Amino acid sequence: MTMNLLPLAGRRVLVTGAHRRLGRAVALDLAAAGADIAVHHRHAGDNALAVAAAIRDLGRRAIVVQAELTEPARVAALLAHVAGFFGGLDLVVACAASYEATPVDHVSAADLDRVLSCNARAPVDLVLQAHALLAASPDGRAVIFGDLAGMTPLRGYLAHSMAKAALHAGVRALAAELAPQVVVNAVVPGAVLRPAAMSPEAWSRTQQSVPMAEIVEQDPQAGVLAITQAVRHFATCSRFVTGALHCVDGGRSARW
Repeated sequence: MTMNLLPLAGRRVLVTGAHRRLGRAVALDLAAAGADIAVHHRHAGDNALAVAAAIRDLGRRAIVVQAELTEPARVAALLAHVAGFFGGLDLVVACAASYEATPVDHVSAADLDRVLSCNARAPVDLVLQAHALLAASPDGRAVIFGDLAGMTPLRGYLAHSMAKAALHAGVRALAAELAPQVVVNAVVPGAVLRPAAMSPEAWSRTQQSVPMAEIVEQDPQAGVLAITQAVRHFATCSRFVTGALHCVDGGRSARW
């Protein structure tokens, strides 16, 4: 395949949380499609360097950037650095998030503030601060990662569920406010990768509750592939598609 046939050839992309899990998979897939990638991490530099090396092996440019995304000044510096290196920015993929249990009998106001800051305010602030760069691009876009808990609250995860619901509202609001210069959509993953705190047995039960569980049983990476395909779709589809929340969950939300 020649470079000019790659769907994202020459696109300049920032992927937050690109050092691990879904962020890593998304960064590598976009690079395989021709994009140059800024690999963001918070405190996992070695992992981020490995991802960047894999991207360069694909023949793309890569830069590793570190920032605490809940600090607006750090976000501004991050964006300036990325834009300076690439000469602009075409796509932001906001994967970075936390997944913190907050049982109602123990949650505090500080817990709510911390989780909301990481999972709702930070992604919205990132897109707002990137607005000028994306608007200057011939095809500026943002893809934000939501969560099924933002649609149906997850027991024991009050703050996380609140934050993701707010984030989903933020995606729609950003899409309306930033149109037509910037397209904003969300990918809403289901049970794709086992959380570190979940036992393999509990994870197996969760996956078995999904209507399309047979697909993942045959190929454990099928869910990850579906996520990367969804991101690539939002990176390349008609700009008429904006403000969408695309569930990639094997039908789980349909059963809820």
